[in-house]
Amino acid sequence: MEWFYQHEGSLKWALLLLAFVIFALWETYDPRRVLVASTARRWGSHALLWFVCSASAVWIFRASAVVVASAAGANRYGLLNRQGIPYWIRCIIAVLLLDLFRYGQHYVYHAVPVLWRIHQVHHADPDFDWSTSLRFHPGEALLTQGIHLAVIALLAPPALAVLCVELAGVVQDIFVHANVAVPAWVDHGLRRWMITPDMHRIHHSNEFSEQNTNFGFVFPWWDRLFGTYRQEPAAGHVNMRVGLREVDVKQGVGLIEMLILPFRSLSIR
Repeated sequence: MEWFYQHEGSLKWALLLLAFVIFALWETYDPRRVLVASTARRWGSHALLWFVCSASAVWIFRASAVVVASAAGANRYGLLNRQGIPYWIRCIIAVLLLDLFRYGQHYVYHAVPVLWRIHQVHHADPDFDWSTSLRFHPGEALLTQGIHLAVIALLAPPALAVLCVELAGVVQDIFVHANVAVPAWVDHGLRRWMITPDMHRIHHSNEFSEQNTNFGFVFPWWDRLFGTYRQEPAAGHVNMRVGLREVDVKQGVGLIEMLILPFRSLSIR
């Protein structure tokens, strides 16, 4: 198991590349919707934005989530650092709590105006495909990672649980944003256990009421439990519009425009 901890970065890169190949090819040959913006420009801008976010996070935080979990587990502090609880139970609890926290954090990003300023960059994408998963403002990326590491230090979850969450998150984040045509019966079955592209696409609707639904990260249970689950968009998946009404296509896909979007007056809700 130590080998997996030591090669966490390589595993993430390998999964990211594999997920990119699978879902980029899938949505190219069997797309769910017709896209409106230039795919080449969007993918390029999103990749550059992702690089800025990743480089900033590595430079500022240094330690990964698994390293923080390993360090926290080496002392007697932490809510889950209890040897009296079986290891596998602590792993399950940790996975659920970390996912619940991501749900709550996502909800807060929509509810607090100053946080919506930076989170709206993710929603301003005029299209919805795998590359939308790369589209986050550096301010949000740093805030999310910083709080994530702090929560791990507080919980002291098993490093194995954190590694599983990190690796699953890489694939799941690309999957839920993919513009892929998942058969209805498959989507219905998957929604019992995980977020699907059709479920998350509703969250990216340009309708305000639909943006405030389906906040889940990996598991769909929190949305159902807290009353934020929405089954279908009002206009249907093919005809619904994604993005923000205040942001046109040109503003939505340019790198500079994405970086300065939080500072524009339209950001206030």
